Amino acid sequence: MSNDQSKAFSILEDNLNLLTDMRHVYTVSDTLQKREFVNRVFDSNLYYENGIYRTPTMLGLVSHNHLKMKEKGLLIYEKKEGLLDEDPLSGE
Repeated sequence: MSNDQSKAFSILEDNLNLLTDMRHVYTVSDTLQKREFVNRVFDSNLYYENGIYRTPTMLGLVSHNHLKMKEKGLLIYEKKEGLLDEDPLSGE
């Protein structure tokens, strides 16, 4: 690789879009990887209630889609409010 880096960069460029394609990442994952992915995205706070998934926390990277998911009846994102959102007080 030290001799011809252009080939490595070409491969990287050809596959870079797959790193941000969440559908692809999820589809090619095994069951344990899928579970870990969901736990990370929803900070292990995803639950099912009254026929719809709900969560008080979501990874900021994917939270921009929460309104679309709510419209489709897939997910309700209820952000934590109040004391849970504030940083705890610290000593000197």
